[in-house]
Amino acid sequence: MKKSGAKIQERSKKIAYIGLILGFLFVFVYLGHATPSEWTFLILASYLAYAPYLLFDSFFAGFWTVVGLNVLAYLFIPRIGYVTTFTFISFYVPVRYIIMKKLSALPSWIFKYVYFNFAFFGWVYVQSKVLGIDILSQTATGIAKVIPVSEALVFYGIIIFGNIFFAAYEYLFERVVQEMKRWIEKILIK
Repeated sequence: MKKSGAKIQERSKKIAYIGLILGFLFVFVYLGHATPSEWTFLILASYLAYAPYLLFDSFFAGFWTVVGLNVLAYLFIPRIGYVTTFTFISFYVPVRYIIMKKLSALPSWIFKYVYFNFAFFGWVYVQSKVLGIDILSQTATGIAKVIPVSEALVFYGIIIFGNIFFAAYEYLFERVVQEMKRWIEKILIK
């Protein structure tokens, strides 16, 4: 009897922590949609969404946090382009957790890049075909006005830049995770 009561209490504690994290992340993402530095908020929110994995080392704790955060974003943030961008960024968090748990260094980087490119082209497709926001063409046209190059070359440049940007994003992700882990250990040990 005591064992099941302790289990229920532990589960309730976990749900409460996840709820607090979810609420904080939603406010953070919501603030991001109202500022000119929305990409900064989206990237930082994806880093912070890794906290349930550090606290509980449970795939579903982090996965449901990301799902809940996306549901709240779709319900309460009026800019659908911003929210779909966050969806593709945020679902990297559970994918990253699985990759880091299951694979060594080189294969993990390969699968991270596979996810990034799949998500990037999925995001571009959703933005252009579903929402009517043709980001690649708009960017290519803007760059072509400044530098006289073909649109095809600009498209390839965007893809290459995106992959380089992802490497920097992942490098910083690892540093942020290490720092969050240090803070969590310091707080929980005291």
